[in-house]
Amino acid sequence: MMRFAVLFIFLILLGTAVSIAATQYYPSFNESGAFFNGSETTYVYTGNYSCYPPVSSVIPNLTTNQSAYGCYLGIKSQQSQALPDWILVPAYAGMSVFGSNSSDGMPVFRNSTVYTDCGAGDYQTRCRSDPSYAYSPQFISIENIIGSKSFDGKPYGIMPLPAHSHLVNDTFSGDPIPWYVIVVYVFDPNIMPNATNGKCTEIVNSNVTNPEGNCLTSLSAIKRAMETYDNATINANSGNPLWIAFGNPLTEVYIPNDTNASDVGDPNTNIVVPFAVKSYDFYSLKPNSTTKTTTVLQTKQPTSNQGIELGIVVVIIIIIVIAALVLSRKSKKS
Repeated sequence: MMRFAVLFIFLILLGTAVSIAATQYYPSFNESGAFFNGSETTYVYTGNYSCYPPVSSVIPNLTTNQSAYGCYLGIKSQQSQALPDWILVPAYAGMSVFGSNSSDGMPVFRNSTVYTDCGAGDYQTRCRSDPSYAYSPQFISIENIIGSKSFDGKPYGIMPLPAHSHLVNDTFSGDPIPWYVIVVYVFDPNIMPNATNGKCTEIVNSNVTNPEGNCLTSLSAIKRAMETYDNATINANSGNPLWIAFGNPLTEVYIPNDTNASDVGDPNTNIVVPFAVKSYDFYSLKPNSTTKTTTVLQTKQPTSNQGIELGIVVVIIIIIVIAALVLSRKSKKS
């Protein structure tokens, strides 16, 4: 009877260990999720990012420390021989898109994690082929608002690449090519798709007929969102430093330097990333694919905190097994 009890407890603890390991998902070392024409696809990275032209050639009065980072956001850039890659930043989640009070680099809005394809900065959840940090004049505005000139210990105007999801309007037949990055700041939570299932949910009061109608899984949705005024943006962003820094935009999304739908393909960063767009759904290939409709998927690598938790579970299991063996021996002797 004692052995059955020990086995039962062991299985419970093993299940606990597995659940701890499955509390988050991470991009693979060379892959991440993306959206194309309303469907989920996969980026297969074929190399690391490049930043051209470097920020020092565009803003020559930067300090040496600022110029050392090379990449920039929110500045007009010359278009390279590449296709556009829009990154969707859930800016309504405030400073958590940069990793502050985040869920291991994933943004948090109203105590709920916003799962994106890539986490912020150099967190475990980041996409490995992206830069961890970049310069932006908007970052300087944000730092002025929050009263910090050294965010994350970096030079003034340098902040983590924000957490984001991906969207393309072409697959180039799945062949690997360079893609230039266009950053899209999403201020309406109702149209930010869950990266794991591509679904949008109305979580903030809206005055439009279909609050989720511009769910950002296609380029056409971005174009509509650029010109859709929705009071959900106001309701979600009161006191948000990002919203204030960008001039309190009232549209659902804000794209620096792109003022209308016809400009939506103009680059506003100097970041170029090489990858191939594959038609299969990145998230459906995860081991825990049955939970695809939730925001919880199998982890690739445990974080340091998760590693500690797993270690504690293992120690508890060992202690229980040893205690059971001792009791078993005692019962035999008696």
